[in-house]
Amino acid sequence: MIPVRLTLVSASPRRRALLEKLCLPFDIFPSYASERWMAGNPHDLAIGNARRKVERSEYYPDSDRVLLGADTIIAVESCVFGKPVGRDSARRMLESLSNRWHEVITGIYIYGPNKETDSPGISVDAAASTRVRFRSLSKSDIRGYLDSREWEGKAGAYAIQDAGRELVKEWEGDFDNVVGLPTNLVHDTLIRQFSHCRFL
Repeated sequence: MIPVRLTLVSASPRRRALLEKLCLPFDIFPSYASERWMAGNPHDLAIGNARRKVERSEYYPDSDRVLLGADTIIAVESCVFGKPVGRDSARRMLESLSNRWHEVITGIYIYGPNKETDSPGISVDAAASTRVRFRSLSKSDIRGYLDSREWEGKAGAYAIQDAGRELVKEWEGDFDNVVGLPTNLVHDTLIRQFSHCRFL
């Protein structure tokens, strides 16, 4: 087996905590690639952003690392939401999500060594989707959540694992995906595509 380091290319403490659930040793080296929000398929957008994070990492390409990037976006009908750029942006997002279903999509991109050591590295991408429905939010509900500032840096302007849970009526699918990393998908992809690697 090839000895490698698993590296999470993210500064997100939520993704760090989720990856720890897999009980694999890993380190963290954030990438500061800008996210793009052009029109297109939401799954492709999330995967594309995850890929840019990996490819702009200082360790890409590196033969002794498996690099994991992830990006989460929100899709509601024809609109795609990333992170709000300010309070007004967050307010508009929450108003749009009120009393509606939306899709939380996290794209992952993983790059690592090939089992044939003289061959180019392996790159794998995938996306997970979870449906979430907000309850009907009053102006007071939205104002109170905005005042908490919990929405800052969160796709769709909420954090389901914290006080944002009070905004949610129900969900269908992987809860971890809504938090920011589909742990089952990451685990299955690592086992399937990088079984020749031994994580140090």
